[in-house]
Amino acid sequence: MAIGPRERRRLEDLLIEPRESLEIELKSWLDITQDQGHRATLAKALIALANHGGGYVILGLEQREDGAVEAPERPADLASYDTDTVNAVVARFAEPVFHCDVIIGTAPGGERYPIISVPGGYSAPIRSCRDGPNGEIRQFAYYVRRPGPQSDTPRTGQEWDQLVRRCIANARDDLVDQIRSILAGGPPEAQSPGDEELLERWLRTSLERRAEVLADLPPDSPSRTPLGYYAIAYRLVGELDAINLGELRNRMHAGVVRHTGWPPFWVPTRREILPRSVNDTIECWLARDDPANTDPAHADFWRATARGEFFLCRGYQEDGADRGRLERGEGFDITLPTWRLGEVLLHAESMARQLGDPAAQVFLVAEWTGLEGRRIASLSVHRPILGTYISHQRTFRASLNVQADRTSESLPELVARVMRPLYELFDFFNLPDELVSQELARMRANRF
Repeated sequence: MAIGPRERRRLEDLLIEPRESLEIELKSWLDITQDQGHRATLAKALIALANHGGGYVILGLEQREDGAVEAPERPADLASYDTDTVNAVVARFAEPVFHCDVIIGTAPGGERYPIISVPGGYSAPIRSCRDGPNGEIRQFAYYVRRPGPQSDTPRTGQEWDQLVRRCIANARDDLVDQIRSILAGGPPEAQSPGDEELLERWLRTSLERRAEVLADLPPDSPSRTPLGYYAIAYRLVGELDAINLGELRNRMHAGVVRHTGWPPFWVPTRREILPRSVNDTIECWLARDDPANTDPAHADFWRATARGEFFLCRGYQEDGADRGRLERGEGFDITLPTWRLGEVLLHAESMARQLGDPAAQVFLVAEWTGLEGRRIASLSVHRPILGTYISHQRTFRASLNVQADRTSESLPELVARVMRPLYELFDFFNLPDELVSQELARMRANRF
């Protein structure tokens, strides 16, 4: 995803007096396209920063006692240091996969260096999934930032304690038992190989396809959701029926979950916005007939495959005609994200039944963009306008893994695991669990 001007300026500030810290790691010029050892070295740093809670890697600098200096052997071309290449490194070595952003920043002297932004706040501690060719990284190892600074496995009780506390703050409730097992010397919990990587690829290709569909629209078109959007992708893994796209469309129509007036993955029947078959996917853009005037919150773009993959991207209601007294781009509702994630999880449960395996595993990832500068507010008369809690982070991403037929019974807990760290971005706002439970109850009672 493109980094905005404000975020770019903030990242380039790191080049004014670059120095290593627990949040910043400096690396020499690494060949991350061809050299597997260099790729493994970078992956270790990225994993450690993600487990630390986020940070930055600056390539092309070496730390000296008197400060940072440019590393030798600067490449003639920096084009290979892009987001896709860095995230390919993550996908090869990290488990679960996470997403990084990359810019080529300009230092005060005019030199240019790649800066990798590593977010934190994920729902599970991240480990390596393979060895480096020369021992640069070890399979199934958890890396953190240590004083020095350096990236390494935790070696003291204090370092383990910090990792545990951070995981508890960001992750699911049952993660505590998993971490205790790790600390006690037990084997790490097995994960389905490749599922997170396939989900990340599905999300990325879906966002790229959306950008292609919207390419001819003016930059400020509301259907482009220029102020931000949320995207949710999920995969069903199990014994799914072998069907074609036509049958998938029929089952999606039957599987729509209608708890609100604008349900996710709605299958329209109006000719102008009918779903289309594109390669091996069903694709639907609800603003196709009038993109210049469609409200961001009603400009859904969704995709689905007969393999059990689903993707939805939608703009914020807070930026549309129903935003109340809020300016566009100003607010982030206290309840709407809870409803939207809850709806998609129930849709996954419904589609698992429709596709023949109610007990299929649901692998889900959700991403919110355009958060920086927004304040918590309310579009509902049932909640007060808060307004003093502001986000200083541009994007947030979280993931879940749940058995489909257990979704309904554990819906408040699942949604809360994602919502709590999301709302903490807004000046540490503590989202009450009871608010999540109450709002999901209202949603499921069709009280909208």
